[in-house]
Amino acid sequence: MKTFFAIILVFLLLSCTSSSERIAWIVANQSANKSELTHFLDYYKTKNNRDKYKAACFIIENIPNKYSLNREGEKIYDIDIVKADSLIQSLEYSFLLKEKSPYLKKYTFEQFCEYILPYRVANEPLQYYWKWDCVRWLKGGNSDDIVKTAQNINAQIRIELSPDFYKDTLKTYTSIIQSGCGKCDDRSTLVVMALRSVGIPAAFELIPYWGSSNNRHSFASMILPDDKIVSFQNDNGNENNALPIRKMPKIYRKIYTITPAETFDRYQKIYPELFANCDVLDVTKMHKIGFRTIPIPCPRRKEPIYLSVFSPNSWIPIAISADDNFYDIGTGTQNGEKESEEALDLGNGILYLPSSYINGDIIPLSDPIIVSDNNIYSLHPDTLHKETVILNRKYPLNKRIIRFARDMVGGIFEGANHADFSDAEEIYKITETPKSQMQKVYISTGKKYRYIRYRKPKGIFSIAEFSLYQSNGKPLLFHPISCEAIRKDNNMGNVFDEKILTYYQINGGVDMWIGGDLNGGVNIDAIGFAPRNDDNSIVPTDIYELFYWDEQWNSLGVKKPDGDSAVYRNVPQKALLWLRNLTKGREERPFTYENGRQIWW
Repeated sequence: MKTFFAIILVFLLLSCTSSSERIAWIVANQSANKSELTHFLDYYKTKNNRDKYKAACFIIENIPNKYSLNREGEKIYDIDIVKADSLIQSLEYSFLLKEKSPYLKKYTFEQFCEYILPYRVANEPLQYYWKWDCVRWLKGGNSDDIVKTAQNINAQIRIELSPDFYKDTLKTYTSIIQSGCGKCDDRSTLVVMALRSVGIPAAFELIPYWGSSNNRHSFASMILPDDKIVSFQNDNGNENNALPIRKMPKIYRKIYTITPAETFDRYQKIYPELFANCDVLDVTKMHKIGFRTIPIPCPRRKEPIYLSVFSPNSWIPIAISADDNFYDIGTGTQNGEKESEEALDLGNGILYLPSSYINGDIIPLSDPIIVSDNNIYSLHPDTLHKETVILNRKYPLNKRIIRFARDMVGGIFEGANHADFSDAEEIYKITETPKSQMQKVYISTGKKYRYIRYRKPKGIFSIAEFSLYQSNGKPLLFHPISCEAIRKDNNMGNVFDEKILTYYQINGGVDMWIGGDLNGGVNIDAIGFAPRNDDNSIVPTDIYELFYWDEQWNSLGVKKPDGDSAVYRNVPQKALLWLRNLTKGREERPFTYENGRQIWW
């Protein structure tokens, strides 16, 4: 409920006609922390410094929607907890930068207020001292060239990013530095803090959800005097304005100013999280990605109309319409590239669902649409004409995963009866990129071996699973063995744990190998192996359910697959499909079935 009242506070605030009215209204209606807000403003009223007083007013005028999240995910609003002394200290340091920094001479007062003055960056827990920790970031060198200084700072920020932190709330400034790990939001926040602390205007920018995979993304951009940007992605490389290879529906900037968008004043007061706090600025067209304006593909309604993108949990609104068009909608291309470097069989464009948002639910308003550089078309199932589909995956095959499989090319499976493999015989050699899944190599030598190994003569040694089978298809028991270099590594067991997502990899080496000791000569029918992979291929032992979209997701049945593929009959043609693994996993994307292939969206 507190979140709802905070949003209402923002809308009431926007109804005030002047800055002074809004500030007076905020202070008067914030009894819990009124004395701190009043003290902060009164401090600058008496200082006879017009710019500082304007800056103090800017802070208070736009404070109602600012918050951080505690560990339970509850919002803690700044307006309830900020202390006047902390705000004063932050503002004073900002003006010291304004006076001393050689970079800020060319910026307007409005740019200074938006990109240097704020005491916070995104929704991180409050810690004010990051502003005066500039010495830490200038050790890499302070150049007269603002871009070079920003690059030096970015190069120092080495944060280990991991999916393990995706569900965590943002870390504090101190905890990011001390732990050296987090998610892209943590690194982006830290980069912006570091840049602002030395007088370089910067902003936190976000992609609310990908148009080709399941997650969101953020990065930092420094703002130049002409409002052009230099962006830094979530590593310490300095390739200016480089963007991830995934498809981007929208790019927004987290700003301190409350945006008085007419869209919000016109309709009801419940909005998706992205738009609820009126604190994002659409900067899609500032980046080198394909985008276009598209007409709303459904009749105008009283409530806002959104474009939503697919997520396995629900459709996610990423764009809102204030009139009869959606503006700057991502088309899935960037820098003029025609073929995606992300994955195989990606469709041309991005999938969107025109929708409304009522009481927290996404309500479809028309068929899903595909928006590309040159075309806009809808997807509607032909329920009168059916087809058989043969499905091999539930998620597009990322080219990174293919490269992992390619690392096994040149690897050799050998059999021997001497422990030192002095009598080793080649059983099978991997000469082409294997499938990114568990697979079997059937042995036709008819010989008995006590030892079987997988050896890579040179280059990257990478393998996820190794197993042996007898003629009835049952696994053979063996004692894991390896070369000395691998034997000392605790991760060696990943190859034998029957968990396809774990793996062993070492970059470089000569005659690295792993294998099995069968404790006697045995006739082996097959060797099983898997390269490092994403476990999104069809697994014969898992249970799947196929859906098609027709105003909602409709089931086409639950089944176990037929070997390495799931075959479904009587599937409506031209349908948007979604294959769910009911046994395990979370990576799934919708697709169409075209000319016998899954085309991913």
